[in-house]
Amino acid sequence: MKGILTIIACWCLFAVNAQTKRVFWKSDSVRVGDKAELTILVKNKPAKFDYNPISGIFSCEVIHKGETLWKPGGELEIESFRDTTYTQKGIKYWKGVYTLIAWDSAKYRLPDLWISWQDSTFSFHAPHLHVGFVKKKVKEGIDEIPIEPESDSWRLLKDYWWVLLIVVLGVTIAILWNKRRKIRKSEELSLRERTLMAINQLRKKEDWLHGKIKSHYVAFSAVLKMYLSSRYELNLMERTTSETIALLKLKQLDFAMIKRIEVLLKEADMVKFAKTELDEIHVRSSLLRLEEIVTELSPLEIPE
Repeated sequence: MKGILTIIACWCLFAVNAQTKRVFWKSDSVRVGDKAELTILVKNKPAKFDYNPISGIFSCEVIHKGETLWKPGGELEIESFRDTTYTQKGIKYWKGVYTLIAWDSAKYRLPDLWISWQDSTFSFHAPHLHVGFVKKKVKEGIDEIPIEPESDSWRLLKDYWWVLLIVVLGVTIAILWNKRRKIRKSEELSLRERTLMAINQLRKKEDWLHGKIKSHYVAFSAVLKMYLSSRYELNLMERTTSETIALLKLKQLDFAMIKRIEVLLKEADMVKFAKTELDEIHVRSSLLRLEEIVTELSPLEIPE
């Protein structure tokens, strides 16, 4: 018994100055196409420290698949990674931040992250990320792996642990209930509603005002092709504009409607491949025309 107590005491003394890791989302719930920031924070950064960031994509496990225009593939696009080292109150920190984008509605479990220091390698998990057409109101996901020294309030916590337990259970039940309601609401949206929400999201982002007009039209053409793919049971995502138009003709769409779709796809191709610059009025007009096409092609929806 004395030996066990000695080991515990030594471990507590070591934990005071031990390196600690913390990984968390800026927000663990984002909408499709929005940026999500994942932060890795290391306290008491050691001299021998190494972290090799993942590039390209995160191959994730899909825990809950949502109703989307896409076929969920369990991938999060890595837009960027940046890291920095700084000192605060005499403590040296290292922070790395991933900026990720998801184009599928789902609940994602990220792969293990690995950090090496002092000739040892450690793995840890990131919290789950929920991506949907409706942003959920849930607490920020935090997954802490540090073991911090006891504070002065520890004795008070021991005396009233049951109060904290009741509070935690109540908050947990409320959050889970809210999640279930939000997910159910998202799943009940029709194809037309989901597509119009995606278009509105593009309009709110205003990428063309920030020098990202090519990025805007990549997402623009993706939304249009995803809608047409789901509406007419086609696979248009990897098709060229001419191939897309040929397949739509086989579905016997109205000739005038096909020409309207072709005009939008060619405009997107001009920006993506010919680097054509379009003014703001033209960009907003293309979004409005896309909404009109989606509305006209969608079946009549009669409220219950």
